[in-house]
Amino acid sequence: MLLLKSLLPGLLPLVIFIGADALFGETIGLLVGIGVGILEFVYTLIKDKKADPFVAADTILLALAGGLSLFLRDAIFFKLKPAIIEFVLAAAMGGMLALPASYLKGYIGRQLRGVTIPDAAMPSMKKGLALMLAALAAHIALTTYAAFALSKEWWGFISGGLLYILFAAVAIGQFASAKLRARRAASGGPGEEMLPLVDESGKLIGTAPRSECHKGPGKLHPVVHLQIVDGRGAMYLQKRAANKDIQPGKWDSAVGGHVSAGEDLDAALSRELREELGVTKLALDASGAIVEPILRYRWDSELESELVFSFIVTYGGPFFLDGIEVEEGRFWSFVDIRANIGMGLFTPNFEHEYGLIEKAAAEAARAGDGGSAREDGKAAEIAAANTTTGSSATMTREGTAPKGKIR
Repeated sequence: MLLLKSLLPGLLPLVIFIGADALFGETIGLLVGIGVGILEFVYTLIKDKKADPFVAADTILLALAGGLSLFLRDAIFFKLKPAIIEFVLAAAMGGMLALPASYLKGYIGRQLRGVTIPDAAMPSMKKGLALMLAALAAHIALTTYAAFALSKEWWGFISGGLLYILFAAVAIGQFASAKLRARRAASGGPGEEMLPLVDESGKLIGTAPRSECHKGPGKLHPVVHLQIVDGRGAMYLQKRAANKDIQPGKWDSAVGGHVSAGEDLDAALSRELREELGVTKLALDASGAIVEPILRYRWDSELESELVFSFIVTYGGPFFLDGIEVEEGRFWSFVDIRANIGMGLFTPNFEHEYGLIEKAAAEAARAGDGGSAREDGKAAEIAAANTTTGSSATMTREGTAPKGKIR
């Protein structure tokens, strides 16, 4: 519903045309619809200091289709009018669907002032839009076929009532699917990943389905992070795929993932490293890279509560991204990372963890050289240096990250 509401301003010229066409005829309806589109475009440009591309596209398509209709004025084109109007709507919906999740979220936020759309909701919203677009495309095709090949009675049913039936089927299907997912989550349904529940010290206190752990803060469960540095002033980051439920399209720690029930930290870290970056333990051993713990901290968000066990390694690649969970990966200089903190490029969790690393590294540097802090500010390099020289306990901000099983 929120997505439909956000689309309405862009579709206003079309909606006005349909109403005016029914009351006053096609010519007046077209003039009124185009006029409303022009006024809305100018109003948005003045108010927001930014052009609305969807209003402009809707108005232009309406003018082209309406002008063609007035020019031809024959029976076939009259029957095709519903399909043409729906094509304008489909073009707007397709444009919305093609947008990156971050742009779509921003557009919805501008249209629905005061409404905040969580990142986790964007994939399901785009899926719903895609289903509606598929139903609309099917109806356009059927209406076009009926205009040329079927009787007037069949054309009347297909061009009118069938659209509502198709949309109702999509809505019922989505409702039933959501209910089924909720029922499976409540019962820890078959095939759902089980996560260990721990206390602040990392002691195992139970297990819960992944979906239950993601219903809000409270159920503390362990995750592993791996920071990869190259030893030359850069840190490797991954860009989360656009279809991720949490923070899609943002840059994050090189490796991160949940510890599964019955799995120890080393096994979880090796699995995530292999799955996300295509790096095996054998490849690390062959390069002489040593993975060491640096941080343990609690991270609470609107979606979940995590006990984060963070590790670090000096490794220059190669990497083989999975292309599903990870969209892109590259080394960032520490200067570039610091310059982009707070700019919306990184996940909040990474920014928080990077700040902890910088703070711990600065403290370790002061302790190591008699109190004078490093001036180059390359905190991750300091962290890596301390790790490889056995100072990981000093680097750990909130307790040493243990190896082995969750206790």
